[in-house]
Amino acid sequence: MRILYVCTDADIGGAERLLAMLGRHRDPRDRTRLVVLMGRGTLSEELDAAFDELAYLDTPPSSRDLPGMVRALNAQIRDFAPDIVSSHLFHADLVTALARTSAPRTTTVHTHGFGPADHPLTRLIARAVGLLSWRFAAVIPSSDSPEMARFIRSLRMRKVVAPILNGAEIPERPSFDPASRTFVSIARNHPVKGHDVLFGAFADVAERIPGWRLRAYGPGVEPGDERMRQLLRETGAVELAAEGRIALAGPTAHPEQALAAASALVISSRYGETSPLVGAEAAGSGVPVITSDIGNCRQFADDPRFAVPAGDRAALAEALLGYARLSDEERGALSAAARRRAEERYSPQRVANDYRAVFATLVEGSRKR
Repeated sequence: MRILYVCTDADIGGAERLLAMLGRHRDPRDRTRLVVLMGRGTLSEELDAAFDELAYLDTPPSSRDLPGMVRALNAQIRDFAPDIVSSHLFHADLVTALARTSAPRTTTVHTHGFGPADHPLTRLIARAVGLLSWRFAAVIPSSDSPEMARFIRSLRMRKVVAPILNGAEIPERPSFDPASRTFVSIARNHPVKGHDVLFGAFADVAERIPGWRLRAYGPGVEPGDERMRQLLRETGAVELAAEGRIALAGPTAHPEQALAAASALVISSRYGETSPLVGAEAAGSGVPVITSDIGNCRQFADDPRFAVPAGDRAALAEALLGYARLSDEERGALSAAARRRAEERYSPQRVANDYRAVFATLVEGSRKR
């Protein structure tokens, strides 16, 4: 099977890292090409290694040249002659929906909603994709949560198939160190990720857990970023950052290395999260998770005390404090539970096989018509 994947950009994000995983675990009989609407990004090296072929259309991020993007994708389709086209993220979905191809098309829905910080154009594009969803042979949710079902209905998407939840690469052995006293966050700099809630919650309990630190990774999560500096000021966390107890570590293409030093992963998202890859990666490393209770995120918390209402600074602070006050043995038990869950649920080969099964069914059906 010849599979053409289409994505908006090549920067570090859940959809892009899912694509890298699908490329690595492809069926050896298949031929794959990834088309990226924009240019090379922070995940390009990993994507280059995952796919048989990779093409960048080099569209500027601010471009509104939709006809030009469609023409460029049409050229890729003619050159590769795919049996199926799999699109990811709404900008890529719109271009894919408008492209000319006789091959079946699929789209994967990677979010279950928008917030005030999301650009109006992104909302408009999502609505357009919903209206054009009849051009896709399958709409694949990445979550089986009620929030995802409501979001898909709100966009009036058609041809929705069974969800495929994310998995992750599972290390040969867990890396969890019960002696670690570091909370880790791995999330891009965007209001959806709730860094204000995260910094504020840690600031609220820092005096009561003096040996603990917070290390935040992600694109734009850096000391020189003005938004990050503003959030530290607004949440009363400037002094903690100056002391090194809050560290803004920037992007990482190797989350397993960040997780190796973590006592717990904190997912502080305010909305939109479906089944984030990083939660599955933490489980594979045996790292317990403290998370917002949205989408499928609650599955990552093996103790219900550590799934808290999204956007609730006080609740997250209480969860951080409660986790820090556990014994090493109690944290070790949570680590073991996370690792078992990863081995049972998050196999990357399972995810790749599930996607390929959908693709194969659609290809077979198109050939019978």
